[in-house]
Amino acid sequence: MKQLLIITLTLALLSIATAEEVGLKVDKINAQEDTTISISKGNKKSNAKKYTISEGEEQITSDKEVVKKDAQKSWKMACGDWKKEFRDLNKDNKIISMSCGTMNCTKDGVESTCSSVAKYKVRVVVEE
Repeated sequence: MKQLLIITLTLALLSIATAEEVGLKVDKINAQEDTTISISKGNKKSNAKKYTISEGEEQITSDKEVVKKDAQKSWKMACGDWKKEFRDLNKDNKIISMSCGTMNCTKDGVESTCSSVAKYKVRVVVEE
């Protein structure tokens, strides 16, 4: 019984000894407008940026060619040009994904044209 009493007192004293007092004064904060007070532990991340995902589509079309294979080559070049231009505009590495889509060739009279719908996703800064 004595040992149980000693252990209980020791634990009570240890919990009191390890308690920390936090001095926080909020007397001089103007509360006439909406006020938010947040208390957090650790380093404050002041450079935290908020992003949103933006998606889009663009039409990629080849030149009109008499031979279907030439139209397909023209579409591949147009796809490559679109990707290169899109990457050049991406200075801050904000591209998540980009695709030229599936090529679809149509014939209008003697001429063939290949086209597709290119899709992309990019990160856009909402607030810094």
